[in-house]
Amino acid sequence: MMLKRVVVSFGLLSMLLFAKNPVKDIVLSKAVFQEKIEWKSYDKKVRKMVPVKKVKRGDVLIYVNQIINKSLKTKKEVVVDNPIPYGSAYIRGTSSCEGTCTMLYSIDGGKTFKKSEELFVIYGAEKRVAVGSEYTHIKYIFSEIPPLAKIRMAFKAVVK
Repeated sequence: MMLKRVVVSFGLLSMLLFAKNPVKDIVLSKAVFQEKIEWKSYDKKVRKMVPVKKVKRGDVLIYVNQIINKSLKTKKEVVVDNPIPYGSAYIRGTSSCEGTCTMLYSIDGGKTFKKSEELFVIYGAEKRVAVGSEYTHIKYIFSEIPPLAKIRMAFKAVVK
């Protein structure tokens, strides 16, 4: 049941895609993987990414998005706003993108975004850096996407 909630929420939560140019030629796809270790011999192991079939509390999932510019024109200022899926907690420092992008994060449901080192939580008189489980969104900002380019971005989260 938890797998269904995590995977379905990833599919249903809106991943907003914006661009200064029209986004009609931009395609967004998403997938969820788990890292599995296969032993080749006593001292050699190989890590593989496999599609998620079944998860349990504490499993680490890898969320991968891919955007494709199907146009023959460069797309400017493309933004992917990715909510952290329901039932999972972001693992701080695991977000990445191919090429060059700016990554900003939110801890308030996507109302405001900042760099991870600028996210603070204030309790009374105490101020501390936000932990991964407090993140609610990741925003990937691409200054441009070349014609016919495929770009992936990813992050890891643990099942609650």
